[in-house]
This record gives sequence, structure tokens and C-alpha cells, in this order.
Amino acid sequence: MSFLRRRKSKVKTVRSDSKLDLQKGMDASREERDKIGETRTLSRERPQLSLKEKITRLEERLNTAETRSSPPQHISVIRNLAKGYFKLGSKEDAAYYAKAENLYKQFSVLYPLHMEKIDWLAWIEASAKAKLIREARNLLAEARLLFPGDEALDEVETNVLHIDHTKADEST
Repeated sequence: MSFLRRRKSKVKTVRSDSKLDLQKGMDASREERDKIGETRTLSRERPQLSLKEKITRLEERLNTAETRSSPPQHISVIRNLAKGYFKLGSKEDAAYYAKAENLYKQFSVLYPLHMEKIDWLAWIEASAKAKLIREARNLLAEARLLFPGDEALDEVETNVLHIDHTKADEST
């Protein structure tokens, strides 16, 4: 215990003898930076990635051995990539809807027991927007068997399938 007492006393004397030269130096350098116009030297924020950059990163991770070895991680990559394709399809090119639909199809083959209602709804919507109306209707019928009496499926049917179907009728 005498060792601890000596150690504490040394720390107290060092602290009491210090004259805060370090703090004065930091204040001086801060004032110099303010004169130059620099506000911060280091940024802790991550740079925001564009949607295409996020998608390319997810595409790179999709079929790596590390991702495929962990099903929850693989499922999250598939879901995020499909959501990204869906967003990109609504912003730029409708061909991305077909890619999202294909990913959901792979997801249902690889992990059928992990498909949730949200996944089914997104899959139906992606296939309808990819102009695969017959397949979207078949998916809707299958989803109704899995989730009987669900109002979200009715909403998807009225919002997505009927609108696309009427657009196809008007164009002919």
C-alpha cells in the first residue's frame, strides 16, 4: 500500500506543479486557425455515398464467401440491394425494377422461410413495375395464402396492379 500512496502523491505534485502550458498552446493554435479561416482540422463525419455507389458496394458483397457463409448477413445484403434497385428504378431507369424482382426471386429460393410480409409486398410491387403483371398476380395469390385477410395486400393490389393494368389497357 505504501507504493500506492507514493504514486498518488507523485501524481498530485505533478498536477499541482503544472502550469497548463499545454492548454495555452492549444488555445494559441486555435486562434491561429481562426485567423486563417480553418474551423476544424479533422472531420468525423462520413462522406455521403450516392445511391449508385451504395449499390456497387452491395453488389460486390453479395456473392462473396464471407457474406454467403452467414445467412442473416446475406439476407440483409439482398434486401438492401433490392431496395436500392427499387429506388434507382423509380429515379432513373425502369430496368432496375427487373433486377429487384430477380433478387427477390433468388431470395425466395435461397431463404424461403425468411421471407417476411414486407418482402412479399416489395416483390409484388417490383414485378408489377417491371411489367410482369401475370407474375405479380400469381405472387399476390400466393401471398394471400400465406397472409390471409391482410389489408396491406389489398392496398398493393389496388395501388400497383390495377394502375399498371389500366395503363396497359389505355395504351392499346
